[in-house]
Amino acid sequence: MTTNPFTNRVAVEEQPAEEPAIEDDVVLGSQVETSGPKRPLARRDESEPAPRLPVVESTSTALVRVVTTHGGAGGSTLADLLGDALADDAGAFWPMAHPWVPESTDGRVLLVARTHRAGLLALREVLTAWHADAYRSGLPLMGVCLVDDGPRMEKSQIAEIKALTAMSPHGWHVPWQESLRTIAPSEASLSARVKWTLSRVRHHATRSGTHKKKEK
Repeated sequence: MTTNPFTNRVAVEEQPAEEPAIEDDVVLGSQVETSGPKRPLARRDESEPAPRLPVVESTSTALVRVVTTHGGAGGSTLADLLGDALADDAGAFWPMAHPWVPESTDGRVLLVARTHRAGLLALREVLTAWHADAYRSGLPLMGVCLVDDGPRMEKSQIAEIKALTAMSPHGWHVPWQESLRTIAPSEASLSARVKWTLSRVRHHATRSGTHKKKEK
């Protein structure tokens, strides 16, 4: 999936409104998002093994590049929920700007993982590599999004999700949505919390894009 470079990005920005009354989340409580380090905390030793996600040039001009940290993470579903005017499913690659596409520099990476054991381990591996500056040639990291793998969460899952969201500039959690099992994302009935979560991702993405345009 690619994004039309002629799309008016200002039109897709959702202005932050007064936060609606939403149900508490089993992981984040009354919070909708978390905040953490804005940039890597260390420098990667070139002798270390290559990071889990290869860095690949991308011609996409989407403001959000949804990157899956493992198979079945839900990247395409999350990109669909965010809207193809804003988000692109980048697959299991960390995108870097393409020299022939100036607007490809505007994107931000959103890592997505499921909340099962394999998903949490994969996300931790990618975030550890990010903190070692392994992806410095790629686009900046906007945040991480954890998508529930089932209707119930164990205490160990909750604790690990809290730890992982604290390692990223922003962290979001999408609780189990039964409707997404059988209905297309554009037609699924989503909870108020998920809708507000998506609006916050859009807000950060469009704010970053607008800021970069002012700098040019």
